[in-house]
Amino acid sequence: MRYRKIAKRFSYHNILMTHTLVAAVVLASIIFALSGPEQCRCAPLQSDMPRDFRQLLQKLGAAAPDPCTNPSEAYKDAEKTEDGLFRKATDVVTQELNAAISGPKSPKDRAGEALKKLERMSAEINAAWPDENRLHFQILDVPPLLVLKMTIRTHARFFVFGIPEESSGKPNLLWQEVGSDEESFEHDSPRSWLDLYPLHRGRSGNARFLAKFGYTGCAGSSGVMYDAREWSPKDSGDLELIIKQEGAFGMDEAPEGHTPSPKDPFPPIGVLRTEGSLITLPFCWFSAIDTWDNPSLCAVDTYDVSGDDVRFRSRAYNRLDLLPIAKAIEYAEQRDYPAVLGYCASSDVARRLVRDIPPHVFADDLRVTRTGDGKERVELGYPTTYRFDLEKRAGRWLVVAFSAE
Repeated sequence: MRYRKIAKRFSYHNILMTHTLVAAVVLASIIFALSGPEQCRCAPLQSDMPRDFRQLLQKLGAAAPDPCTNPSEAYKDAEKTEDGLFRKATDVVTQELNAAISGPKSPKDRAGEALKKLERMSAEINAAWPDENRLHFQILDVPPLLVLKMTIRTHARFFVFGIPEESSGKPNLLWQEVGSDEESFEHDSPRSWLDLYPLHRGRSGNARFLAKFGYTGCAGSSGVMYDAREWSPKDSGDLELIIKQEGAFGMDEAPEGHTPSPKDPFPPIGVLRTEGSLITLPFCWFSAIDTWDNPSLCAVDTYDVSGDDVRFRSRAYNRLDLLPIAKAIEYAEQRDYPAVLGYCASSDVARRLVRDIPPHVFADDLRVTRTGDGKERVELGYPTTYRFDLEKRAGRWLVVAFSAE
C-alpha cells in the first residue's frame, strides 16, 4: 500500500520528486565523503573560483601597479582586493592539491600548474602593468609542507599547506591551509618583499622554514622581519613560531655581500646564513644616536637549530662602544633606573641620566673623541649638547660620566 501511494504521488508530481531525489543523492554523497577517514580522493566539483579570481584581477587592475605612484588612490580598497585575491588563490591551490592525491604528479607540481594559470590570467588582465607588479608565485617544498609565496603589485605574502592528522577532531587525509604570515606580519606598508629558506630539522624531523620580510614606505629606510616556523602533522597540525626578530636597514645598506667602507663609522655586521645547524640573522635598529634616516647600530643574532628546541646562541654588535649610550638613553626616556644602571659605572651617573634626559633625544650630530686607552668622549644633540664619557672595563664599555649643556 505504501509503495502504491508513493507511485501515485510521483505520477502527480514527477518533476518535483525528481529534483527532491537528486538533492537527496547529492546530500548523501557529501555526508558519506565527510563521515570517516576514507575521505573523497576524486576531483571536487567545479566551482566559480577562476571566474571570481578574474573579477578580482579586473577590479585590482583599476588601481596603480605601485601605490606610491598614486598617493591619492584609495589604498585600503586596493589592499582589501589584494587580500581577496590571495585568499582565492589559496582556495584554488587547496582544491588542486586534493583533486588527485594519489596521482603521478607531485603536490608541488600540481599546485604550480594551478598557479601558472592564475599567473597567465594576471598577465592578460594586468598587461598594462610592469611584469614585476603582476601576480607571481614561488613554492618552497619542505615535506610534508608546501610554503607558497605570492606577490601582486608591491606586496608579498606566504601561505602554508599540509595534511594534518586530524580535522575538526576526525581523521584527515586532505590538504589544508595550515597557516600564513597573517599571525606575525602586522606592518601596513606600501611595499613589502619576501624570501623563503628551508631550515635544518631537529631530531624529530619536523619541517622548518624561515621567511624574511622586507618592508618600506614610499621612500627612506626599510624594515626587516625574520619569521621562522615549524610544523608537525600530529593532531590538528599547528604551525609553530620558533623565531621572530624585527629590525631595520638603512637606505644604502645591504648586509648580504656588503663590503663596508673603511670610512663608514657604522658598518653593518654579519650576513644572512640559513644552512646548517647554526643560522645568523643580521639587522639594525633606530636609536637616539642616529644622525639621519639611517640606523647606526647593527647586530647579528646566531641561533642553534640543531635540536628539537631552537636556542638563541649569541648577539654581536657593530659598535660596542656606542651601545651603552643608546641603551642608557632609551631606558632613561622610560625612567627605568635599574635598566639604565646596567649601562653605567655608578648609581650617580644612572640617576643623573634618568633625571635629565628628555622624552625624546635625537643625535643630530655625533662626535666621538678618543681620550685614552679604552676611553672615549661622545657628544650629541642640538640645541642641548649631551656629553658622555665612556670607559672599557672588564671587556665592557660603560658610561662613567654624563652632563647636559
